Amino acid sequence: MKKLSLIFFCFCLWSSVIAQEDVLLKILNTELKKEIKNQLRSPYFDGDTITVLQPFTIDSKKNISILVKKNMPYQEGTWIVKQEVPLHAVKKIGKDINIILETGDNHVITTSYKQEDGSETAEKVMGNLFFLFLSNEKENEELGIALQKAFLGAGISVMKEYWYD
Repeated sequence: MKKLSLIFFCFCLWSSVIAQEDVLLKILNTELKKEIKNQLRSPYFDGDTITVLQPFTIDSKKNISILVKKNMPYQEGTWIVKQEVPLHAVKKIGKDINIILETGDNHVITTSYKQEDGSETAEKVMGNLFFLFLSNEKENEELGIALQKAFLGAGISVMKEYWYD
C-alpha cells in the first residue's frame, strides 16, 4: 500500500509539472498572438515585422523553442530565426523593451537563416538571452509575474528583475 501511495504521489507531481508547462505555453502563445495582431498598430512600430512559423513549444527534452520569420526594412532579405533553450537553464526574466529570458553562459541556441535570391545562409549563435518577441505592450509587469509563477509551477525558480518599457 505504501508503494502504491508513493507511485500515485509521483504521478500527481509529474502531472502537475506538465500542466504548469502547458500554462507557461498558453501565456506565451496568447501574448505572442496579441503582439502579432498589434505590431503594425503600435506607436513604436519601426518597420520590423515577425510572422510565427512555429509558436512556443516544449519538446520531450524540456527545451522551449520558437520559430519566426523576420522582415526588417533596414536589412536586405528575410530572416528565419529559431531560438531554443532548456527550461532548467532559465534563471531570470526581465524586460528592456523586449521581454527576455536569461540563462547561464551559452544555453540559448539561436539559428538564423537569411533567405536571399533563393539560397539560405545559416548562422548559429550560442548565448544567454532568449528573446520572446514581446515588446509592443507597455506597463505589463503583471505578465512578468505570471510568467515567473508559471515557471515556478513547472519546478523552475526564475527571478524577475528589471522591467523597463
